[in-house]
Amino acid sequence: MNATSTSSRVRRRSVFRGGRYRPKSTTSWFLAILVLVALIIAGIAALIILPPYWYRPIHTMNDAVYNQADHAQASLMALRNKLREPHPNAITWTITQREINSLLAVAYGVPKTSKHTHNPGGLTNPYVRFTDNQITFAAQDSRVPGSPVASVGISVELTRTGGSAPQAKITIDSLRIGNLPLPPSLLTNRLKAVLPRLAPVVQKIIDVYAGPRYARAATPQIVNSVAAIFSGRAFPTELQLNHRKLVVNKLIIRGPSVDASGRQQPAALTFELVPEP
Repeated sequence: MNATSTSSRVRRRSVFRGGRYRPKSTTSWFLAILVLVALIIAGIAALIILPPYWYRPIHTMNDAVYNQADHAQASLMALRNKLREPHPNAITWTITQREINSLLAVAYGVPKTSKHTHNPGGLTNPYVRFTDNQITFAAQDSRVPGSPVASVGISVELTRTGGSAPQAKITIDSLRIGNLPLPPSLLTNRLKAVLPRLAPVVQKIIDVYAGPRYARAATPQIVNSVAAIFSGRAFPTELQLNHRKLVVNKLIIRGPSVDASGRQQPAALTFELVPEP
């Protein structure tokens, strides 16, 4: 009885081993490698085409979206007015992920009846995501077949040395096309090339929200900070405003959370500006 069982096990094992596919000719090896390469390419294509699970740009425009966008716009205007005060006190400012994405949807959304896009550079459906200590920017890139989602994640860290003002260090943590990770250096090297053309764009954006006088003063600071980011260096958080200086004293980036009372808190960015002592 035992001999029969052992023989059966040996026979089943040898049948299984004999069932393995082994290429027996050069053509068979070539076809096997071709199938393997095709599977790898298909896997990479799937990673590129499939959007990240968290990418949820706003497509349905309704009163709630417009209200959120209006609130974000009003919040930016209120921040601008506080920055213009001759003797500002500490300023704490918060904007939620939902407000930013509502503002982006209103600013860059394209009506279904329109054939024209408002998005520069072939990027559509922009989306911002906040997680703890990280911001991720994402958009569909229509220049690539299939319009995959390109995303870049950055982390921000404030550091202090003794009694000096804090310095910020922004690190590019991730770069992805769809779900396929890429080296962040691909982005930083490309952005370094366009850095000389950055100043006019920055000045125009600041002009809209803070006026031409502040735009002329702040643009060099911002461009220098961006250059420091690309080089992996920390940079001062001081803002020069009409012969006054404000310092970014606190910066908090948080994802969705539940507070002590059990209420849902939205993902948001908060920073505090204080006058330089």
